Amino acid sequence: MAAATVTETALRQHVSAWLDASSRRARTLLVRAQPRWTGEPVILVGNTRVHVIEGVSGLAVLDAMRTTPPDDAVVALTLLDERQLGSAVVLDAHPQRVTNLDEWSVVPELFAARDSNTSRHVHGLGRWVPGMLIELRPERGYPSAPGGVLTAEHVMRSLMMALLGLSRIEDLDLATALTPLDDPGVRARLRALPADVQEMFVRAASDDLGADLALALRATLHAGHVSTIAIGLVAGELWATRNVDADTAAARVRIERYLGSQVSAAAALRFGEVSRRVIGRLLADDHGRELLEQADALCAELEWSAGVRQSDILLSGLHARIRRMQQQITEAVASPTRAHAVTVDRAFADIARHQAASTVPSLVPAAAMAMRLVRWLSGATPVPANISDAIASYMRDGAWVERALGDVWDGAPTPELASAFRQLAHSIRDAQAAGDAAASSLLQQAAGAHAPKGVIRVEDLLTQVIVPLSAQHRVLLIVLDGMSAATAIELAADLPRRGWTELVPAESRQRIAAVATLPTITEYSRTSLFAGRLLAGNQQTEKSRFSASVGGVVFHKDDLRADAGHALPSTVRHAIASVDRKIVGVVLNTIDDALATAEVDALRWKMDTIAHLAGLLDAAQDAGRLVILTSDHGHIVERGSELRAAAGAAARFRDPSTGPAKDDEVLVSGPRVLTPSGSAVLAVSDRLRFAGKKAGYHGGGALAELTVPIIVAKPSGASDPSGWAEAPPQEPVWWNEPTREVAIQDSVPQLRKTRTRKRPTQSAAEAALFEHVPEDEPATAVSVADLLLASDVYRDRRSAGGRHALSDAVLRAVIRALVDGGGRAHRDTIAAAAGVASSSLSGVLASLRRLLNVEGYAIIEVDPDHVTVTLNEKLLREQFGIRSQ
Repeated sequence: MAAATVTETALRQHVSAWLDASSRRARTLLVRAQPRWTGEPVILVGNTRVHVIEGVSGLAVLDAMRTTPPDDAVVALTLLDERQLGSAVVLDAHPQRVTNLDEWSVVPELFAARDSNTSRHVHGLGRWVPGMLIELRPERGYPSAPGGVLTAEHVMRSLMMALLGLSRIEDLDLATALTPLDDPGVRARLRALPADVQEMFVRAASDDLGADLALALRATLHAGHVSTIAIGLVAGELWATRNVDADTAAARVRIERYLGSQVSAAAALRFGEVSRRVIGRLLADDHGRELLEQADALCAELEWSAGVRQSDILLSGLHARIRRMQQQITEAVASPTRAHAVTVDRAFADIARHQAASTVPSLVPAAAMAMRLVRWLSGATPVPANISDAIASYMRDGAWVERALGDVWDGAPTPELASAFRQLAHSIRDAQAAGDAAASSLLQQAAGAHAPKGVIRVEDLLTQVIVPLSAQHRVLLIVLDGMSAATAIELAADLPRRGWTELVPAESRQRIAAVATLPTITEYSRTSLFAGRLLAGNQQTEKSRFSASVGGVVFHKDDLRADAGHALPSTVRHAIASVDRKIVGVVLNTIDDALATAEVDALRWKMDTIAHLAGLLDAAQDAGRLVILTSDHGHIVERGSELRAAAGAAARFRDPSTGPAKDDEVLVSGPRVLTPSGSAVLAVSDRLRFAGKKAGYHGGGALAELTVPIIVAKPSGASDPSGWAEAPPQEPVWWNEPTREVAIQDSVPQLRKTRTRKRPTQSAAEAALFEHVPEDEPATAVSVADLLLASDVYRDRRSAGGRHALSDAVLRAVIRALVDGGGRAHRDTIAAAAGVASSSLSGVLASLRRLLNVEGYAIIEVDPDHVTVTLNEKLLREQFGIRSQ
């Protein structure tokens, strides 16, 4: 090892011993050290003045010896040997040679140790230790030896702390060492050590700091430009493999070039575990992906490919899982059965569990949407009996399909998934087209004067929804022209974040929807909405009719232009704030305008992307108004439609005089068809248009155009209007729940019949929390929930539960949902089954646990993911004495 730069403390120790030696015959001492001195040129050692000089040459030393006063001593720091210094210098020095500094003598002082001599164990580390301690000494020095007793472990921990640039010795472990070991400066310091010192240092680290840290040091020394973390990750994967085949055994041998021979399995696993954790923290930026790419490259160098494909963190493992999902989606599209949907669920779960999934932007969200579409495709789609059923089904189910299809259609996150996404998207469109075709046969019902029971016509929104609500609370009606049900789903998801709580009818606990006029265009449908009766018109018609019918005021696009610095004009703010104005209406044209002007496939909406919407919500919240978000019609998105030219046709409808209706069209006539002739041919298929290509269209007879979504919301914390309740989660079951393999054939789906039970007498407090009584379904065999309710243990615990005990109806619904899910269900599924808002589910679960978790046994629990509720059915049966049927 090269001579170190001498410290004043070490030099004083060495000079003092020389001055005290009885054999001393000269006043000059030659010391092997770097010829650098930063202290005072003359120091006092005992009673002797000592001149310290930098012995860069024999002449420099000789000159100092001749010019120094005769009673003073001379100490020359030099790297020269006796021959290079010359006989004139060496013969006048004592002893007549260059002396080696006793650096061990300074070690105790570096650590404020009580004993001036270092222990035998510290000396056992090797002769390299003092020089390395002196070379790496931090500005603030080393941490004091605990209790003043210096140990080999404390010395090694201090050396590692100094090498890595850590500030606290307590922070030193493999986790804190890994990232610094990738620092170029640290690597340079470590690799600058002589080869023998490197080896001794690594061995000492293994003995005193742990074999895992020593393994990381050895990897750093031999890594070249490869990250130590990447090497650790691969080492962990190699030794974590349970089935050690020939390729794995050979790869373990090849990685010895980085780790050395006879690698400890425990050390490799620990090295890998910590590397995995460090990379996990870095995956949010490009550096994490770079490390994974290095690890993949190292695996290729080691010729270890089979094991990599099984990895749940290496990129090759991720792409193997992506390819499996691509294959499973392709098979599920070709044969949409429950069994295939299950395989897609599993393939997605494998991707979601992979630690590197976040390195592929939007992979997990997009794959989740594809998985949901496969689930829907494999399920049964009941044929609607009337247009009311069709609209309600689309609002509950079809709109969610469209929501997911938008993500899948926009493009796969990886090339491997692109072909599968394309096949899935077209298969979904075919299924949607079949649904639209089935509904089109019922469309004449929407054209007549009397719609089937249960459907709300857009012209009846005022009398059936808005006016009744305004009798209890002031209302802000926001009509988002052209908003589809799928868009409404996305906007509703933003409401809680802005301090709003969605409301739904207490009886159904489902969002409601209306059916637009025919054709589904603004001139007819929006005017009819504001007029409260069928009418074609414009903005002025809407203003006058709205005022006459409900005493309301409505603001359109030009009315919303505000001065600089204001979100809304004062007239709009004052109208919303007015205590006398029961109903205020606002029309927002952002969506409808974008259909005609935006780039194709660029239609996705959030609260912040719709002009004036955020400001209107804030103003309504300040005024304590209910908000009703609705539209006048929906829309379809341009996805490769065919132009079928027709004279005088609009985008999605034409006059019957231009030809008879084809298979993908429908002829409608009647009082709700507001064309001059009272009839029109509507495009049904979303693959058809009669005008130039745009981002989206409306006017036709597809369910996406016919359905008028209605979102009602209150400021969070406000009271509920009579007949309305806080909305449970509205997602369909397939949105959150995996498909289960069942014994029945997929080709014979069974529609479940429901009946409504009378609500038992409840206290006011119970009614507030558990007002909704879920619908029961008759079972062919006695269910677990029914057996539970009939058990003596349950009845005893129920009677002891107090006046706020959970109702039997809610418990039955929750238990059935969990049993149907194989003992697991998403919390939103449970909330929907119980008929409570997501915000109230914690209270329901707490009541369930108090009721069912007998003597602390966990029958109902929530997984660590905080979204999955679990049921231990076996334990439930044991605790409540339920026998299998």
